[in-house]
Amino acid sequence: MMQKKVLLVGSSFSAVAILFVLKNQHLHVSVCGNDPADPCHQYADASYFIDYSDKEALSKLIAQEKFDFIVPSCNDYAYMSCAWAAEQMGYAGFDAFDVASILHNKNLFRAFSQQHALATPRFFHLGANQTMPPLALSYPLLVKPVDSFSGRGVSKVNNAEELSAAIDSAIHSSRSAEIVVEEFVDGDLYSHSAFIQNGQIVFEVFADEFCTVYPYQVNCSNHPSRLAASVKHKVSASMQQLISLLKLEDGLLHTQFIAGPDQFWIIECMRRCPGDLYGNMITLSTGVDYVDLYTQPFIKKTILAEQIEANTEIKCIGRHTISVTEPTITLSFSHNIPSKMTQIVPLKCSGEALASAPYDKLAIVFVEYHDQAQMLSVTPQLAQFITIQAHKEKLF
Repeated sequence: MMQKKVLLVGSSFSAVAILFVLKNQHLHVSVCGNDPADPCHQYADASYFIDYSDKEALSKLIAQEKFDFIVPSCNDYAYMSCAWAAEQMGYAGFDAFDVASILHNKNLFRAFSQQHALATPRFFHLGANQTMPPLALSYPLLVKPVDSFSGRGVSKVNNAEELSAAIDSAIHSSRSAEIVVEEFVDGDLYSHSAFIQNGQIVFEVFADEFCTVYPYQVNCSNHPSRLAASVKHKVSASMQQLISLLKLEDGLLHTQFIAGPDQFWIIECMRRCPGDLYGNMITLSTGVDYVDLYTQPFIKKTILAEQIEANTEIKCIGRHTISVTEPTITLSFSHNIPSKMTQIVPLKCSGEALASAPYDKLAIVFVEYHDQAQMLSVTPQLAQFITIQAHKEKLF
């Protein structure tokens, strides 16, 4: 029997877990990504060095090589190019391209949410070369590119004098030169991962999230979440409503939201796998293979009951991406994290240049705590328990 071929779209360290899940399915795994130094190229059965954000170039490769399946990795460019190609060629696991666009474009998602009374901050959209409309929002505001990630180009604006510079920064960070301006909502940040099968959520997890180095870029998370059960129920019901409204295909719907004591606001949704090994945190905590669940619809498989049976005892796990506020040449780092167990995933070699957040990271740390109280106390402070040893010479 001929081995089936799958194309993994993306080659960075975040995609390695996806690659090995596909390998374990006894598939012939090809990888595309334009950096030959990316780790997935070491393990792939074949590599293609293209810019996969160019959806026409990706579609040409897929048509030429006649892959049986395509799987996006952990960024919006990979997912949206795959969704476009899947619609042209009938690949499994993807929503229609216009549906995918609603979920991955901040302006389209805000407009859809308000149309259907989903809980999102009030906003307006500003396109390329459009003039500023009369402001009907209340300060403070957040100004965001419609297509950015990792908090790039996002600014908090406290008054009218700061607005123009924030708009210019966001437009500069957007490939489409489009932005959204939305009211700032006060609360804590959380994430929700829902795995969908036949239009219903069959497995879901909540995590606490923190931005402690670069504003609006999550660098710390933990599971299980401290979020109140009543708010979890409201979020889950809202996500089920969204799934039904958009008739979403099987697979992952990952959402970030801000919540107060009894209400919440959806910030963004995505159908791709979160990056920075987020799934490893869930797997360490629950015993459920997050990445395996993510890949199932793309290779025409269904989620089985035994795949979503969590451990009897949920472990308290934290995750932290180590980053810096200014460019650095790193030698090493050390930590004194209070924990039951600490795992370190290095991403840089000694002497390698490390750009400032949100553009680079030194390592990812996973921490198993003794109990939930320790987890809730330590996770938001993880950066304070890590010391980076750097070259004294300046980069510039």
